[in-house]
Amino acid sequence: MALSAAGLTVALLVVWAATSFVPFVPSGALSAATVVGYAYTTGFAEPGLVALLALVFVSLLAAAADVLSGLVSGRLGGASTRTVVAGTLVGIALLFVMGPIGLVVGMAGTVFVVGLSEHPDEPRVALRQAAFAVTGVLASAFVQAVLLVGVAVGFALAVL
Repeated sequence: MALSAAGLTVALLVVWAATSFVPFVPSGALSAATVVGYAYTTGFAEPGLVALLALVFVSLLAAAADVLSGLVSGRLGGASTRTVVAGTLVGIALLFVMGPIGLVVGMAGTVFVVGLSEHPDEPRVALRQAAFAVTGVLASAFVQAVLLVGVAVGFALAVL
């Protein structure tokens, strides 16, 4: 039994949703490219224009959520943008040494240490800042996965 182009596209969209939990995989951008690629192969006949634009928008929204969630949640917790960016960079460096847990340890440790240096008499403030930053990083994978599962389901409903 041959797999249709629409079936292959749905399978790829499910794979991109699953890779939301893998660091450095641009799942949202890959989903958008997959949907546009399918539309191109059909001469933009499927899915319809409104569905195509909606699917691409949600895919790109998922990509933005992945990129910005740590920054936004860190800022909500009271950490400076510079601190969250530094935590992200340290987390990425530790990712190569410790695996995915390195991202969390690097982010939390950096934000906590910088927060503690800014508020030496208030360790709870530093702990809150670190907790918010880590929560955002971890939550981004779930938000991205939910959005991309929605893209896969929406695409399947539009073309199958």
